[in-house]
Amino acid sequence: MSERGGNVDDGGWDAARFELGGGPLLPGVDYEREWLMARSAADVLNAVLAQLGFTASLMRAQAGWADDGQGTVYLEASPLGARKLLRALERMEGDPQTA
Repeated sequence: MSERGGNVDDGGWDAARFELGGGPLLPGVDYEREWLMARSAADVLNAVLAQLGFTASLMRAQAGWADDGQGTVYLEASPLGARKLLRALERMEGDPQTA
């Protein structure tokens, strides 16, 4: 599995055999551009999470893409990280500055 969420064969990209989410790449779809935008968003989110005290072992954002080429950002959390995020969001809910 590569950094981009796909399979890497023989150390390189083979578009003819490369698949995302169980489906083949669609000709003419710019997966790279969308993934780069998702990666940028994930980097920003990871920086904010770090400022809030979330280590990568608790929670991290990761770039990906959908079969149609749309960029996606996945949030991966340990059970402890998910509970910590829930508590933080509950505290924010009562904060009038965040409403």
